Amino acid sequence: MSSQPNQSLIDGIRCLQYLVSSDRAIGCRELARLMNINTTRVNRLLMTMASIGLTMQDEQRRYLPGPGIHALAAQAIRGSALFSQALPQLERHAPKEIVVALGVLWEDQVIYIYHASPGSQPGQALAGFHMLPAWQSVIGMSLLASESDDALAPRFTPEQWTALSPYLTQQREQGYVLWRHDDGEISMAKPLGMHNASLALAGMWHISETEIDARLQQLHELAALLIKPV
Repeated sequence: MSSQPNQSLIDGIRCLQYLVSSDRAIGCRELARLMNINTTRVNRLLMTMASIGLTMQDEQRRYLPGPGIHALAAQAIRGSALFSQALPQLERHAPKEIVVALGVLWEDQVIYIYHASPGSQPGQALAGFHMLPAWQSVIGMSLLASESDDALAPRFTPEQWTALSPYLTQQREQGYVLWRHDDGEISMAKPLGMHNASLALAGMWHISETEIDARLQQLHELAALLIKPV
């Protein structure tokens, strides 16, 4: 029996993830460009998934997530230790006056599991924010730092690498990322270890160094709660 990964299975899962993350109907050619694989292969994968309800087509024959995706999502949430442990703690202890986010990396993109803004309801915070390129996200910066520079640098343009590199160093040396945006916003993130996820606080504008230190302490304490065995 071969010990090599099954490429068809890998491509099928990637195809479904790209489709679900697109937030709109998408054609086979565009999806193939995003995945950098053959259009005929993408069409075959999407048709196969349509046969079990994971995808469906609109009137223009573009693809959308099918009804089966709801069952898959519910099963994934139920089976996720991160979801079951982190969400009750976030709802109970996360500050309400700033942005609080929890995200994971996928193909150098940040997928937000939880993203709560001031005044938002708990239901709105669950997977309610679009994905972002990792180099544009404090969560992405904190998680990318676990990889070596040699592995990372070829995946980004020189401009992106120049913006990203100092924060990778900061994460490796300090255990968190503190991002002082040009417009005065402060955001910060800390990885959650074995979960391969990161917790972030953001939406803090023109705050003092004393307030930054207090928010960092809050970040560390909240992160500790999310990974504490129950």
